[in-house]
Amino acid sequence: MFRLTQEEYEALRSVSTTRGARNLSDFARSLLLGAIEGTEDSESQALNDVCRALSGLQEVVGKMVDRFEEMSHGPVLTREARNR
Repeated sequence: MFRLTQEEYEALRSVSTTRGARNLSDFARSLLLGAIEGTEDSESQALNDVCRALSGLQEVVGKMVDRFEEMSHGPVLTREARNR
């Protein structure tokens, strides 16, 4: 399906426990099926909104770091180029 970093896995596991899921698999399954069926509860929708906002923030911060490195040390490889 998709890969998670260790930090992402731990955060997802924590949320699933807080939400009362028996395990991470059940939690993920219920969220995915809710999205398919259009029955996401408001808490799930709020979590999705937060995830989208954090992704956008992560992108902006990454660009800021790249720009700061350019200003401090001259041109450097972008985050994307470094990850290749």
